[in-house]
Amino acid sequence: MNSSNPNDFLPPVLATWRVTPPVNPRFRSEVWARLQSQTRESYATYVRSHLTGWTMVAALLVVTAVWTGHAVGEAKLNAKRDAMVVSYLVDLDPRVQAKIRP
Repeated sequence: MNSSNPNDFLPPVLATWRVTPPVNPRFRSEVWARLQSQTRESYATYVRSHLTGWTMVAALLVVTAVWTGHAVGEAKLNAKRDAMVVSYLVDLDPRVQAKIRP
């Protein structure tokens, strides 16, 4: 912003501008009344007003738990299957037994 411009009248106008809002003597009591009206909500009212959101969160948690449990179970099943295959092959092939046992 170039302050040396002689046609620039905005800075002096802004320097003299003052805001004087009207004073409300009940401002503080009205604010506290609004805060108190917000906190008087019962637990049942809270649950009814937020039921959809909490239902979605619960459903998401259940789906995540099921997916995680399935993945862990499948990993354990594959590990056990691989161990059984190796054990079976070791029992069948004496050459493999010779390599495993000293």
